[in-house]
This record gives sequence, C-alpha cells and structure tokens, in this order.
Amino acid sequence: MPKVPELQFSDIIIAEKYTGGHDYERCKNGLWSIYNVIKKIISSYPNDLPLHFTYREQGATCAKLLECLYMIGANAKFEDQHMGSIVYSGKTNKKYKRGMPAAKYLFQLEKHGFAFRDLLTPKEDVPKNKLSIKDIQQFTLTYDANDFSDVIFGLKLFSDICMGQTGDCFYPGDIRVAFEGAPKLYAPPADEVFYALPENEQRVAYAIHNELEVLGCVGNLERDYMMRYYHPKMKNNAFATIYVETQFGIEIVEENAFAVKLNLRNIGNYIECLSECTDSIQQSILKATDCGGCKQTCNGAQGVRFAYGGMNYNKCPWYAFRFNDFSEQAISNYVQLIKLEDAEIRGGRNK
Repeated sequence: MPKVPELQFSDIIIAEKYTGGHDYERCKNGLWSIYNVIKKIISSYPNDLPLHFTYREQGATCAKLLECLYMIGANAKFEDQHMGSIVYSGKTNKKYKRGMPAAKYLFQLEKHGFAFRDLLTPKEDVPKNKLSIKDIQQFTLTYDANDFSDVIFGLKLFSDICMGQTGDCFYPGDIRVAFEGAPKLYAPPADEVFYALPENEQRVAYAIHNELEVLGCVGNLERDYMMRYYHPKMKNNAFATIYVETQFGIEIVEENAFAVKLNLRNIGNYIECLSECTDSIQQSILKATDCGGCKQTCNGAQGVRFAYGGMNYNKCPWYAFRFNDFSEQAISNYVQLIKLEDAEIRGGRNK
C-alpha cells in the first residue's frame, strides 16, 4: 500500500524549488529513472506488500530494501560533480530519523542493479552477508544496470524531496510530490490507497473519505497503511483515520485488518445518537480499554467524558473510537457521527 502510480515521462513537470539549480531535463530523467527502479524492486516482491517496514517480519523484505535505499539517498553525498555515484558514511542528515535495516537487506540492492565499492569496515575479509550495520563505516553506491540513465542522481533528488514531505511517498515511488502544485501533505488518489480492500470495506472507506472531503478535511497518507484526515478548524490532531491495515490490537477486531478511527471528543454533546448506532459501534466505544498510558493523560484530564445509559464514562480518545463494522447501517452511523462532531467543532450542532 499504496498502489504504485502509473506515470509517463511526459507527465513530469517539476517544481523549480526542487531542481536545486540542476539542469531541468536531468532532473526529469533522474526522477523518471528512480521511479522505474523502485517499480522494478516492488514488482520483484509481489507478495511482500505492504511496502513500508512494519514490526512484522513476514512480508517485510521489499519494505526493508526500500528503507535502505531511501536512507542512503537521504544521508549520502555525491562523490563528484558528475553525480553518478554517492558516498555513504553514516547518518548525517538531522532531518532523517530512521535507522538502516540489517546489512543483509542493504546488499540485496545488488540484485537490482546497484553496486557497492570502496566498502570500509573494521573487519577485513568478512563476507558482506556477515557484516552488521555498525560494521559498515563507508561505501560508494553506483547503479550499473543500463536500463535507466540517471538513477543515482534521481535517488538523491527524490530522497531530498521526500524528506520535505509529510507521508511516505518514497515507498511507492510517487514522484508526483515533486510536481508543480503538489501539496506538502502526501495524499495520493483514494483509488491508489483503497484498491486492495474487499468490496464491503471499500464501501466504508469511500463513504467516510467522501464525507470528509465535503467537510474540507485534508488527507495525509502516513506509513502507507493509514490515511489521516485533518479538519480545517483543528490543528495537528487528526479528525479521522482510515487504517487500511491495522498495526494495533482492538478488542472488537479479531481477523479484520481494516478499521476506522474517529476523533469524537465532543460525543457527550450528541450522545443520543449512540442509541441509533449498531451494537458493534456502541461496544467499540463503551467497552474500549485505555491505551496503557492513560491514567494521567488521555483517560484522566484528557479523557472524553460522557454519560450514557445511566453510567458515566471517561474514555481514552485514542482507543475508544475505533470501528470495524462494515454494515450499511454502520456506514450511515459513521457519516452521522462525523457530521455531528464537525458541527461541534465549528461551534454549532446539526439538528
């Protein structure tokens, strides 16, 4: 996740701020080159989606390999003025927070046309597959396949652009973020995010997505498996999140990976709506546990307080509003809850 966009060379119209003073045509060739190489890498691991590195080992090979490539591009420097090779000598860019995955993934890049030379380690005569990341002090990376013209230049250019974006545009090779008019929040078309969901889950995702767009919410794809939406009247806090693949445990969710998270901090002002919701939605709210760090924060002074059915509740806002009911009634309930919360945020209630 998400789907790799289908682009043509003629589609590339780079914003001047991203060329860095380099020749415009070379920038186009570079982005086109790295886009196609990332596509090739992904297609070589068809069963290893989702693309982003997660804590699960299963299916993470492609993600870790791309993580290595991105980290090199973000932290390495061009070897010379020709910009056909880059020298990596450890993490140097303060904007880049991730660490390099294991060396066994790093050197798998050789299967995809990349070459390592001038490898500097404190251990002599140790095979590459026996090295750890901490053993690798420096190397020079080149691209020796002849299929694309300027891969290394494109890698560096694209990595630098992606570091200025909010979201993980590098992993699907979405060079559209470099184009004129591209938003700083990375949100590809919904079709590229929801395409792999079963039909019943797609109906929920699109219904929520469409309603949020009507309200003026701005989407941002983060870590490839969750689309966060930000309300125009809220700063920093997500108004809603659609998890295409969940990375957390939800008591109500057993086998389903898809889930929805709504920020219903004002639910106490429209609590009567809860009686109209499906039992699954009600239970997701009323029986949700806290997040494990709630006692002095979200389930304390920061908790969502409301009364329902003669009982008082103080719920963790992170765990209380996660849902995975795919029924038609649930879709209607989600839309209504979103509208009611939107009305509270804007200072009035829907009647």
